[in-house]
Amino acid sequence: MKKRLHILVLLPGLLMGCVNLPASGPTASAVVNAQGNGTDSALYEVVDITDATLALLRERPSGDLASHFSRHPPAPSQALTIGDQIVVTIFEAASGGLFSGSSTQGAPMGSSHSISLPQQTIDRDGSISVPYAGRITAAGRTPGTLAKAIEVRLANKAVEPQVIVSTQGSAATATVSGDATGSARLPLSLKGDRLLDVIAQSGGIRTMPQETKVRLTRGSLSEVTLLDTILKDPGQNVFVYPGDNIYVYRDPPIFVALGAVTAQKDYPIDKEPMSLLQAIAKAGGLQDAQADSSAIFLFRREDASLVRALKPNSRHLVGSATVPVIYRLRLNKADNYFYAQQLAIRDRDIIYVANSPVVQFNKFVTMLRGITSTAGSLRGVALAN
Repeated sequence: MKKRLHILVLLPGLLMGCVNLPASGPTASAVVNAQGNGTDSALYEVVDITDATLALLRERPSGDLASHFSRHPPAPSQALTIGDQIVVTIFEAASGGLFSGSSTQGAPMGSSHSISLPQQTIDRDGSISVPYAGRITAAGRTPGTLAKAIEVRLANKAVEPQVIVSTQGSAATATVSGDATGSARLPLSLKGDRLLDVIAQSGGIRTMPQETKVRLTRGSLSEVTLLDTILKDPGQNVFVYPGDNIYVYRDPPIFVALGAVTAQKDYPIDKEPMSLLQAIAKAGGLQDAQADSSAIFLFRREDASLVRALKPNSRHLVGSATVPVIYRLRLNKADNYFYAQQLAIRDRDIIYVANSPVVQFNKFVTMLRGITSTAGSLRGVALAN
């Protein structure tokens, strides 16, 4: 009777301490309730995976170079710039003109009615010198418009002048660097060079495409994507602009599996795309005796534009470029297996499988048994004395 009384006295305290039992991570209710309690400690959104969610995610792929650089024209401008090296060739319609007394490339005197001026570099003020035409602004003009401007200047001095401007060396360059390719500062052609063209000029790639990332930086805009993505989607092979920085490096994509899975660790994303279902299987699947199959969470940061579409009233959208999002999958429902098959895993995703509430209860029961056993032992010692 006294033993039972002692247990009843201790029971309220034990129940109060049940919430503080050791756990491998938050329960499903802890994740969801923290998101909805209005405190600053839960700066994330919880989103159920549905058909609508998957449709929005497919519209906004991660590491999308095409959309981030879509504000720019399809190819770089052919405008000349300071530092470009050009050659101006002037033709006259008849002999006896302003430039008829000169010949080009060693041709006999008088046999040619053209002259190629010595190669010159566009000065810091953006201009070049042309005999009898003076200083002419070249920077900002295309070779064709510069030729036309020279013709206008020579119209009343030469015999029906025709001018050709050709580029010998361009100051329009892009920089390629990184441990997965050669490092170089490469000139860009007037026809327009795409990302893969420039990387190939720097020496190609030394690592596997699915393990290689490409960071394109243009001014204040920067975006990273897998080389494998660029190879598979021609739309990601964007034009490179003068001044662009391209950093190519090896960084194998991974995801982390935590909670009630068979093996908690990080795993390589060794196929593209890899679905959430495949990722769970790669981690050994759910632990039958521990996992809450209705509480599988995927943690990642999403662009604010996507979160605005998912949760228009989100309180985390103000002043945020990205928002932490937790996607919830319920594998206790059959249709959610199809959702898990369609949701692609991204680099640095975290998969967390919450423990079943029964697990915490079993821990409490085990602890209670230990306490009652200890109490019985102490009582036996006291009676013996």
